[in-house]
Amino acid sequence: MEDMKKNTQPEGSAAANESTEQRELRLKREAEIKREAELREKYGKVYRVTQTVPIDDSEEKEFAYYFKRPSVPSYDRYIKSAAQAGITKASKVFMLDAVVEEDREALLADMEEYPGVAITIGNKLTELLGLTNTANLKKL
Repeated sequence: MEDMKKNTQPEGSAAANESTEQRELRLKREAEIKREAELREKYGKVYRVTQTVPIDDSEEKEFAYYFKRPSVPSYDRYIKSAAQAGITKASKVFMLDAVVEEDREALLADMEEYPGVAITIGNKLTELLGLTNTANLKKL
């Protein structure tokens, strides 16, 4: 004889089948969507840049920030200062020009602890302005 279990929650209810972890993930994603809509309303085009940094052999930390499209004058300053002041400092200034105000303090704090974040994310931002490794050259 088969054992039959009664479902105490209404059939078809999404909440009936959702675990606590799934619910937390869903609520987090809904909050992100709302925040992104608010940032687009305020700044126009906004880009989310994420990066994962290994903390030790078994742990990683994910960083996520929102940026406006970098301006051409900001890019020009970045290129000029990279040669003079170094890539880390140039990337830091370049990112601070483009980060949304709401993420500025978190970005500054994270760059203090993990200075490589500046270079990695700075490189991603330069791709928005066309500086990529995907160009092809062919001898004719």
